[in-house]
Amino acid sequence: MKIFNVMSGIALAVGLAVSTADVSAHGVGPGNSSDEIMVTRHFTGIWDQVDHEAQGLAIEVVEQLDDSRRALVYWYTYGADRKTAWFMGVGDLIDNRIEFELFDSTDVGFMQAAQPGNESVNSIGAMVIVFDTCNSGVVTYETSHGDVGSGSFKVERLTEVMNTHCSGGISDDMHADAMFGEQRMELTSAREGIDGNGHARYENYPGHMEFEVEVEGLPDGEYHLFVGMQGRGDFTVHEGHGTLEFASPGEIGKMLMTFDPRGMQIEIHDSQGAVLSSFDSSFEEDDHGHHGDGDGHHGDDDHNYDCEFGPGSGHGSGSGMGSGMHGGMQDCVDNGEFIEIEIDLANTGVLSEAKGEAEWEMHSDRVEFSVEIEDVPVGSYVLVVGGTEVGIIDAFEMHDGDVYGHTKFRDPETHGREHLDFEPRGQLIEVLQGDVVILNIEFPTE
Repeated sequence: MKIFNVMSGIALAVGLAVSTADVSAHGVGPGNSSDEIMVTRHFTGIWDQVDHEAQGLAIEVVEQLDDSRRALVYWYTYGADRKTAWFMGVGDLIDNRIEFELFDSTDVGFMQAAQPGNESVNSIGAMVIVFDTCNSGVVTYETSHGDVGSGSFKVERLTEVMNTHCSGGISDDMHADAMFGEQRMELTSAREGIDGNGHARYENYPGHMEFEVEVEGLPDGEYHLFVGMQGRGDFTVHEGHGTLEFASPGEIGKMLMTFDPRGMQIEIHDSQGAVLSSFDSSFEEDDHGHHGDGDGHHGDDDHNYDCEFGPGSGHGSGSGMGSGMHGGMQDCVDNGEFIEIEIDLANTGVLSEAKGEAEWEMHSDRVEFSVEIEDVPVGSYVLVVGGTEVGIIDAFEMHDGDVYGHTKFRDPETHGREHLDFEPRGQLIEVLQGDVVILNIEFPTE
């Protein structure tokens, strides 16, 4: 097996072959704040040995095909002969550290032809990097190598991947196709004699995640939050009320969010055990296209439109919108081309600052429709197309204080998008606050 394609890191076969375990990086920080960080993809870069001349580490954090995360390290240093030497490591991400198995490659000549087998690569020991911030850490190593031996050194970041910023929180690992929005889940009594209740709320939008647990009606005292059977923090209930908040990137008054609550059971414990629980309920997880039919359609057999399947009976079904793409409007484009219709929504005067935009796109394999609103009060808004309610837009406050909300539709259906089973072209688009229209527009046909 050929291993270690230097500086590419992707074909580090030892690392990919040793394990495909699902290693998640979690940080724990009891109390009202936390200095703990988690190692994320944004730790990828060049790290300098600050006390040593022209030596350091090249670190890559990678995601494998099974979604597990691993780290690769190239340690560039010098041998006893004062010539350049380097060692390679493959490791697991655990909280704020990476634990590597360290390898040495010997008896390979300059530009030597590739040969079957990996006899020249041998394990020589272990290396652990513990990061105290996104830009500094301490390395310890213990090896059987005569020249290397054991020891430790400090490292500081020299480079990072362009257009990235490390926060040390879980949002650093957010997928580009993550499903944005808010989820809420009730917490109910977990044992006899507990009359209180609570809820858990999870929210994410580009580059930001939040998680909050709030309880009511519990006896005053100290409580502990468990997510997926792991302790995630402590909080106090006073006058029957208590809350614990997390955010990534970190925010004042909130703990840094270094874990993913989606798909996990959530429990509140006192000294005797669980008092509130989500039981079998959990927040919906993203699948990032890994479990579809190979084309990202995720089981959407009732296609309403694409150039392969053509217009279908689903378009406008149940909505009184007619036969969908017909009626003289273009209903297909050539491969590689697309049509876009984009228009601002008109403010009706109810909320003077409210703004919005609607956009429709047709590609050869899909049709997409989206509506965005901003500068409105936080809350839920009804989206109506052609007199029929088709969705809800949840407007939330972003980290910069602006309020924003959106909803997106697609046909064929895919993860993170509502099913586009209606025709917006030529229809009246309305956004309602309660029963009052705040934004509207006659959506064009071309």
